[in-house]
Amino acid sequence: MISTIVFLLTSIFKTGKQDIMLKVIQVKRGDFRQDFVRLLTFIITIGILFPMSWYIYLNARSLELTEKLLYDAIGDTKVVLRNIKTFTTLPNLHMNMQNNVDLNPTLHTGTKKTFEQKQEDMQQKYTGWFSESFHFIINNEDICKASNESIDILIMITSSPQNKLSRNAIRETWLTHTKMNKGNIRYVFLLGESPMTKELEKENLQTKDIILGNFKDAYNNLTYKTLMGYQWATQHCRNAQFVMKTDDDMYVHIPGLIRVTKKNAKALQTAIGGSCALLANPIRDKRSKWYASFKSYPQTTYPGFCSGTGYVTSLNVVTKIVKTSKDVPFFHLEDVYVALCIKKLGLRLHPIGGFVLAYNFGNCTHNDNTLVTVHQVSVSMLKRIWETPCTPNKV
Repeated sequence: MISTIVFLLTSIFKTGKQDIMLKVIQVKRGDFRQDFVRLLTFIITIGILFPMSWYIYLNARSLELTEKLLYDAIGDTKVVLRNIKTFTTLPNLHMNMQNNVDLNPTLHTGTKKTFEQKQEDMQQKYTGWFSESFHFIINNEDICKASNESIDILIMITSSPQNKLSRNAIRETWLTHTKMNKGNIRYVFLLGESPMTKELEKENLQTKDIILGNFKDAYNNLTYKTLMGYQWATQHCRNAQFVMKTDDDMYVHIPGLIRVTKKNAKALQTAIGGSCALLANPIRDKRSKWYASFKSYPQTTYPGFCSGTGYVTSLNVVTKIVKTSKDVPFFHLEDVYVALCIKKLGLRLHPIGGFVLAYNFGNCTHNDNTLVTVHQVSVSMLKRIWETPCTPNKV
């Protein structure tokens, strides 16, 4: 009896154990299916999200780079707020500028034009020729008529409306050689229209040395300023032998300028002289101050140029440039544009030592024998140069 009971219990136990094992196997199979479905879902999700994330990152990066550039309301001045790390080396070339940055096409979804699109429109607007003479809103036409004597040099200084301190500092220092615009050297400041035109008119009532043209005052329009100045010289200063163009952040060593014009008098009858590069390449990097798009300048090389910080030529060449400018399309880099006119005329660039040098406070003889211009001179630096005891400031 007892043996029978034990046999029955043993059989039940074995049967139950087998059932339990089958259930465990079924559970494990169910878990595997669930894990496989989850893994497959994860793989599909990654396959979709990764390309989307990469696409968003690229557009965010494009926007980030764009936001690092600040344009003024006119779109004429580009200020690099902070360094942009790129895998390309930015060429360190030279002079003036064009503001034209192409955004990623995916950002062109708004109904309003971006600053960059407006810049492109401006560039297309200014691709014509100088077919008409400038109108002088402020015109001191008697500057060169103060005496019957021949004028040795007319100095034309491009300036910005807000730079009154710089203009005054120049008037009080190296422009004193002009003897209040009554000596053998005369000068004018070249400007365009702006919200400060009324203030410039008041300034001119005191100084009578401003020429203001009928175009927007903008860094992009330095070519207009220079050609306006040249037109003014041919109309109102025909008794000048030489004409110098420079900027309001320059120190011009007048004794040195007189020296080089006398020494190069013959050459300057058929050339423009200064710190000249006889061959140069356009900068295609949109972040560069001197960027030139393929649309604005399709050629691979410039015909050389003399640095816009300061160059000098004869009134004879100035007159020819004014005439040929009617056949030379506008280009925003002023020194390159003048060189394009020189090339069309069959004239040449004439390198002259002494332009764009550092000032040597301890060697006045060196300055007298070598120096002509110093670039990027602040108001305080200009006064320091002028007030340094060893500086021979007499002509």
